Amino acid sequence: MPYASVNGQQLYFEDTGGDGPVVVFSHGNLMNRRMWEPQVRALGGEFRCVVWDARLHGRTKDGGGLYTYWDSADDLLGLLDHLGVEQAALVGHSQGGFLSLRAALRAPERVSSLVLIDTAAVVWPGEALAQMGGVSEGFRAGGPDAVAPVLLDLLLGRPDVNEEWLREWRAQPRERLADAVAVLMGVDDISARLGEIRQPALIVHGEADGPVPLPLGRMLQDRLPGAVGLAVIPAAGHTPSLTHPGEVNACLSAFLRHGVVSPPVDDPALLPAAFQDALNAHDAERVLALYAEGAVMRTVAGEVIRGSAALRAEVEGMIAADPCIANTVRHVVVGEGTALVVVDWKLSLAGAGGERVAASGTAANVAARAHDGTWRFTILNPGGCGVSPS
Repeated sequence: MPYASVNGQQLYFEDTGGDGPVVVFSHGNLMNRRMWEPQVRALGGEFRCVVWDARLHGRTKDGGGLYTYWDSADDLLGLLDHLGVEQAALVGHSQGGFLSLRAALRAPERVSSLVLIDTAAVVWPGEALAQMGGVSEGFRAGGPDAVAPVLLDLLLGRPDVNEEWLREWRAQPRERLADAVAVLMGVDDISARLGEIRQPALIVHGEADGPVPLPLGRMLQDRLPGAVGLAVIPAAGHTPSLTHPGEVNACLSAFLRHGVVSPPVDDPALLPAAFQDALNAHDAERVLALYAEGAVMRTVAGEVIRGSAALRAEVEGMIAADPCIANTVRHVVVGEGTALVVVDWKLSLAGAGGERVAASGTAANVAARAHDGTWRFTILNPGGCGVSPS
């Protein structure tokens, strides 16, 4: 089994390998590396995904004592050393976000970007501490079944997912579970230091999160200088990566690929409007986030554009000409995993002499459903109906 000897602990980890950018996923309290299975399935072919079990969790072999999230940050950095990784994107849920923020403070040169899911930078209020104290003692005295009915609904809120994690808890010593909650209770306040963390950061938060309410996610968005935005997952609770993986994966993949927040497009009929909004905003990254890997585009002049570099150059060239596009969906035919989207379009651009030049036509576009359930263009095939000064 893959273990890394770090700071006197034997950290269990799993690594998809490959030559892609490295992304390290850090789990929440009372969870383990398996909470990231939907994300690794969606991203593992493009990114080198590393998941690991923190102390007192999963398969990691530790001394059994209490620790701080600064210790966990050092564990994460030591795991990077073990893997020979100089720099990685850090994705953390709840306590995984606590330690990821501290890793960025401890060694900013090792962190390329941050994705913080339902996490915070402050200490717990008294009411929350009292509740967690009761959970810790409940684990210690009665084991998982003594606390599961309330706690699993608070953390997950889906019966099918609840049962899976109750089995995970039953496989752990009750004292270990109790101590893990005690560590959570001891988190310190680093909100005054958020301004030091300058890496690009995406904040993802469940709209209905009870343990870490949405305003704490908004605080991260407001105070992290590199925050690109806050993606609120509608109707999700504390663990949207498990309960709403499609929505989370769409945001996560757009950020890791392009550094942007891209709302998940879960209906191919919405792609033309998303393309229109992104192009009219002159946001190349948002436009490119709507293209699937390996997408092909034909220009009005008949030139075929393929490959990520060529697509980027084409989009950036259009944006340099100050585009304004209007798309009207004519037909959508959806098959199993693919869709034909027929669109009437009108486009104006700045001409060489500064005049506006207009074109219009019909595009027969093909879209594909990604592993995360969202839709992206694979073929953009516009037909022009003439170009004239506007």
